[in-house]
Amino acid sequence: KKFSPQNDATWLSDCHDHILVFAKNKELWRPNLLPRSEEMNSRYSNPDNDPRGPWTSSDLTVKTYSEEYDYPITTPSGRVVKPPKGRCWNTSKERMKELIDDNRIWFGKKGNSVPRLKKFLSEVKDGITARTIWKHSEVGNNQDAKKELNAIENIAPFSTPKPEKLLHRIIHLSSNEGDIVLDFFMGSATTQAVALKMKRQFIGIEQMDYINTVSVPRLQKVIDGE
Repeated sequence: KKFSPQNDATWLSDCHDHILVFAKNKELWRPNLLPRSEEMNSRYSNPDNDPRGPWTSSDLTVKTYSEEYDYPITTPSGRVVKPPKGRCWNTSKERMKELIDDNRIWFGKKGNSVPRLKKFLSEVKDGITARTIWKHSEVGNNQDAKKELNAIENIAPFSTPKPEKLLHRIIHLSSNEGDIVLDFFMGSATTQAVALKMKRQFIGIEQMDYINTVSVPRLQKVIDGE
């Protein structure tokens, strides 16, 4: 909500808002995934030239101890390794052998490291699941929203606009191209402007007079390509 602390706050400086999510049937509705970033994909590499492409590795041990899953593994170099004390492998001895045979276990370049599971970029989901905390670096803040609106020529000031990046994420998660986005407190028309740019249909409802000096003029400029 706010990037800088509000030093004149009576108690604590509020820096966030809440977004409430409702679905007609929460058991059926699922949000769209967020696109993967270049930074996320850059974590994958292919040091062993695996034909399945770039991969990253993850720990094969778990805290939930099971004697059945506590067994020795012989590395390609001949070194015998076991899980750290109090931990065990996360899969059975039989399944571990299958993973090793399928070259899905990484023992390091010299073949003597503690085994790790290879996770291939080609096998991960096309996107990532949105988290419950959205930072201003991802979705903007109130100050960004005012700057965006003030940057549009011949648009009257508006006290409580929302950042376009915030509405972009909400619309992305909850709709697809061609869907109808409803906003019955239209305000400065951020929702409609972003919906239009994202090739959604929209319905905007507003009863205040600023619809003629802020909302409609803003949409007209988006239509004109600004």
